[in-house]
Amino acid sequence: MKPYRLFAIILISIACNLSKAEIVLIPFEKDDVPTAYWANAEAKATLIFLPGGDGSFGLANKPNAQPSWILKFINQTEEKKLLDLVIMDSRTSLGYRSDLTPRTTSQHIERVKAVIDYYKKKTQLPVYLIGHSNGAVSLASFLNKSPENQKLIDGAIFSGSRNETKLNANLNLPLLVLHHKDDPNGWTNPKNAERLFQEIKGKNALSTDQVWMEGGFDEGDVHTSGRHMYAGILDKAAAVVKEFIVRNLK
Repeated sequence: MKPYRLFAIILISIACNLSKAEIVLIPFEKDDVPTAYWANAEAKATLIFLPGGDGSFGLANKPNAQPSWILKFINQTEEKKLLDLVIMDSRTSLGYRSDLTPRTTSQHIERVKAVIDYYKKKTQLPVYLIGHSNGAVSLASFLNKSPENQKLIDGAIFSGSRNETKLNANLNLPLLVLHHKDDPNGWTNPKNAERLFQEIKGKNALSTDQVWMEGGFDEGDVHTSGRHMYAGILDKAAAVVKEFIVRNLK
């Protein structure tokens, strides 16, 4: 089994206390964008996850999709303000290791915008984006494409970002750079996360935060598990993300 397929199975199969996902197929041109949505009656914001791997997890075919990764823990933190949670899927691969070009195309960025627009209207709540690993490239591409794009969201989190992640645009948005201090994944070197933080800080008119995660453990493929994925400290990473969002709610 290919590593990113194994990662996808692990990602989607993690159990959670939230209700069954609502699978929403958002129309886009002649196709659609599959998403999974978990609503909370008392939600104060919506968090949309742009996942890593090859970005294609078959969510629409999952009979009981559960929130994955740190999303599992987001609404289990002590902070009582709840979030609506969304995972954005892709019908096709967005690249995996050496070629992430699909994540930089205008069509992919327009798909991200379609997801944001849909959930802004559906929830009537502030929207935050989180991109992890390869997903950080999608997030950067979205922000770089047009200064108007950042006006669609209320904040963003770069997590375990790929070395290639680069921000070219001037920014006016609360941003968080989250990374494991000892991430062993060669594609997501902590030195490049520091470079990204400094790069964003120099271009951002609003707050730019950096949090280094420590601890946890390694297991399996360092590119798809272990400290790169905050194994053993997912609850702590979730608390950091939740605190960032709550603190920046208007």
